Amino acid sequence: MYRQRYERGKTVYSLKVVGECELSKTGTMVTFLPDPEVFEETVFDFSTLKHRFREIAFLTKGLKIVAEDKREEEPKEVVFHYEGGIKEFVQYLNRSNTALYEDILYFEGSKDGVMVEVAMQHNDAYTENSYGFVNNITTPEGGTHVVGFRNALTKTFNEYARKNKLLKENEKLAGEDIREGLTAIISVKIEEPQFEGQTKQKLGNSEARGAVDAVVSRTLEIFLEQNPSVAKTIVDKSVLAQRARDAARKARDLTRRKSALEGLSLPGKLA
Repeated sequence: MYRQRYERGKTVYSLKVVGECELSKTGTMVTFLPDPEVFEETVFDFSTLKHRFREIAFLTKGLKIVAEDKREEEPKEVVFHYEGGIKEFVQYLNRSNTALYEDILYFEGSKDGVMVEVAMQHNDAYTENSYGFVNNITTPEGGTHVVGFRNALTKTFNEYARKNKLLKENEKLAGEDIREGLTAIISVKIEEPQFEGQTKQKLGNSEARGAVDAVVSRTLEIFLEQNPSVAKTIVDKSVLAQRARDAARKARDLTRRKSALEGLSLPGKLA
């Protein structure tokens, strides 16, 4: 058994032998104590840890994480293990909604050194929930990988709908209409991620956009051809979303014009 210790970035003692161990018991143990001189808050929030551990387990299929809180009289233990990976992540996020189709669409591939993994499913809600991850780190502000996913989605669905005459002539689906009620996880692995801004919450690598676009376009096109009923369900929902958006815009414009006219102080005849 070997041990080494660090404090405030410096080595307390170098690697040394501290005993013998059984051959069946191997691995690495890391113990960490927050330093009150470095951290303002030194108490761990178990719910925050659970959220992050669940995220990591979803993003790395097959990984098993056991979280245990021994601070109370009755220790709490939670196990996170998902063989389905991000497909189960989408299922977990959609648990309070009704899915429009049974299958969770899953795309996997690589291009230009970027590994791409995407899972998605539409539900009966009206909002989009797309989450991007780079090397298992969340990117709340999205970035090139999310842009690549959205481009592929819009392009592929429009091409499929026109080819199969599911749209009227000169009709085109907008990206926001296709993504209405969509839950999606976009996860990429990249060697040298470049983030934008001070908070580093947005990916800037141009190759990530091309890789996600290529992988999703290719595999989504195949899926839609093989599953026409699912494709029609998504296109029909998108068309309804587009009509509802157009109707809402017209109603909004009409209300604004009416308010503008009412506000004018004109003589009776002119009014």
